[in-house]
Amino acid sequence: MGNLRDKIWMLGETPGSHHKFAPYNLPGVNTMTPMEGLEFFGVKNLCRMKMKSDGDLSYVTDDLIKDEKGVMEKLSLSLTGAGERGIEADKDTLDEILEVARRDKRLVSAINDDFFCGDRPKIYTPDVLANQREILHTAVDHPIEFWSVIYERSYLANEDVYAHAKEFDLTTFWIWYAENLNEIKKYFEWGKGLTKEGRVILGIYMWDYGNGAPVPDDLMKMQLDFAYEKLVSGEAEGIMLHSSNNADIGLTATDITQKWLKEVIK
Repeated sequence: MGNLRDKIWMLGETPGSHHKFAPYNLPGVNTMTPMEGLEFFGVKNLCRMKMKSDGDLSYVTDDLIKDEKGVMEKLSLSLTGAGERGIEADKDTLDEILEVARRDKRLVSAINDDFFCGDRPKIYTPDVLANQREILHTAVDHPIEFWSVIYERSYLANEDVYAHAKEFDLTTFWIWYAENLNEIKKYFEWGKGLTKEGRVILGIYMWDYGNGAPVPDDLMKMQLDFAYEKLVSGEAEGIMLHSSNNADIGLTATDITQKWLKEVIK
């Protein structure tokens, strides 16, 4: 089973970027950076996503992935960013990721955020994805895995995502609407079945983004208990916490998660 803490990831985005998207309805003010978030949660693996408010940000010059204190062990960067960025905004990101990977072996994956969103599946056909995966696997002196973000909402919408999803090495699977945590087992099994080898990291929201509301305490605790069960059994390769953007805005769910990390994850 190894050290469970080594299997915990944290998602980090530009401070304040989630507050700029009104439907999320987040309270407080977010100033925490991704590196500060790693220290806050006591984890070492960072997944860095681009948001619409990041504009033409390049990872090559991105200050938020600079690790001056040496707190990071692994890094994942979004190849397609959050859905509202649009396709054109990420057109040069593959080259950026490869440039970062050439100088930093800690970069282990590229992730497609909000992939099943708008016209993305039509533009990034399975053949296009297969070509991107091959480039990531072979272009630098260490292979970069190809990850995706998939939500239970694709299941609820009866969307046929398998042809695309099987081109990724691993799925990060998320419950967008907190009430659906009541059926997390069913949705998790569906998400796990989408990739060729059943590789999945289970995403953990500390805010109900689907409804723009807090995650109820009982559902937050249940979500973490389920994640621990799947991590220990090996059914999940890891857990991804969402996020540094939620950590400093006064959420009870953040307190519950911190307590869980200290008491359960060794």
